[in-house]
Amino acid sequence: MFLLKYIYCAAIFAVSSTTVFADVVEGVWKSTPDVNGLVVHVRAKPCGRALCGTVERAKDRRGYDKRSTAVGKRVFWDMKPQPDGSYVGTLLGTSASEMRKATMLVHGNAMRLQTCIGDACNEMIWTRLR
Repeated sequence: MFLLKYIYCAAIFAVSSTTVFADVVEGVWKSTPDVNGLVVHVRAKPCGRALCGTVERAKDRRGYDKRSTAVGKRVFWDMKPQPDGSYVGTLLGTSASEMRKATMLVHGNAMRLQTCIGDACNEMIWTRLR
């Protein structure tokens, strides 16, 4: 009986540890340049039981600050943790009116954001600034 309880507790710990030990998503992330060369710095933080990301700064390809209407806008929201350590939620597309279901996975200082429409998938890799 004791052995059965031990196995049960070990199994629960193994299943729950995937999200407990997942890489930290919170912080400031640098996007890849868009078609116009605009790079945004996005702060990821908790929003209720999910995560959201808001643009804090915009820069041109050379790294100089650039005025942009993107500053202050949410680019992802309702990102909810999954058992495998990833997050699923909504990502604002390249055109500001386009919202897509997205998967987000953080590994160290890299964040992979993936959106799919049918069989066609688009992937972006963002890097952690802080």
